[in-house]
Amino acid sequence: MFVHLGVCSQGQGHETTLAQIAADELGVALESVAVVGGDTSLVGYGMGTIASRVAAVGGPAVQRSAAQVAHKARLVGAEMLECAPEDVVLADGRVGVRGAPGRSLTLGQVARAAVRSRVVADAGGPGLSACAFFYPDTVTWAFGVQGVVLEVDLEACAISLLRLAAMHDCGRAINPVIVEGQLHGGIAQGLGSALGEALIYDDAGQLLTGSLMDYPMLRADEMPPLDVVHMDFPSVINPLGIKGVGESGVISPAAAVANAVEDALADYGVQVDRPPLTSSSVFELLRATGRWPIPTKEPS
Repeated sequence: MFVHLGVCSQGQGHETTLAQIAADELGVALESVAVVGGDTSLVGYGMGTIASRVAAVGGPAVQRSAAQVAHKARLVGAEMLECAPEDVVLADGRVGVRGAPGRSLTLGQVARAAVRSRVVADAGGPGLSACAFFYPDTVTWAFGVQGVVLEVDLEACAISLLRLAAMHDCGRAINPVIVEGQLHGGIAQGLGSALGEALIYDDAGQLLTGSLMDYPMLRADEMPPLDVVHMDFPSVINPLGIKGVGESGVISPAAAVANAVEDALADYGVQVDRPPLTSSSVFELLRATGRWPIPTKEPS
């Protein structure tokens, strides 16, 4: 079984989450569903994976097309099993009659019969295939909040992350493990932008941070322990109750770190107005206050 999409995956796990939606609607095993995205010879329309669109917009489209296929399978199955379509059950890759375990066909058998069956003439045409679109009336928003605990070494002007807590709401989670992974990855990316990642150019426009020697991505040993709390308030914008999760992890860390550093250095009057907060930028923030370093008393 194939699900063709107008969007490409960038590592978000579309091959799993969208396959789950189709498999659930059709009563088949997850591993029997192949998700193919970004092939313009198959799907000529697509608006990209941007802004958490895929689960909230592509997900309902997959559910809608799978529901149409399931409806056609019930019509053809009813014809073959000599029963009413409302008595047809799709489960475990088979098309059967409710209350009669011995009367069933494989979904493949029904698919082959659907090519010639007349009962699907008014349900989208021959074969077990369907093309559906989903147009939401408006956008749906995810919500989240993060807090971070850190230490600032006043001698080295270095920041050490001790703990990070994140709470988010992406509506109904299709796959909680993938949601957790996206949050962890997004938080790591957000912390990178908070502590060092920046595109720096010289006066001639030459990029100076063009390699990982100059562009300091966060290392594993710099990641703090993460406490992630998942909320579940279904969206009313789409039938699956889905909201996005792509922004939940990545947006907040820079602001959380900046505020935590400002709080840690409040006694010096430091005000942080932009990331990243490198050792050199923390040094400049402290020096600009004129209240640091604290004069030390000469030993007598």
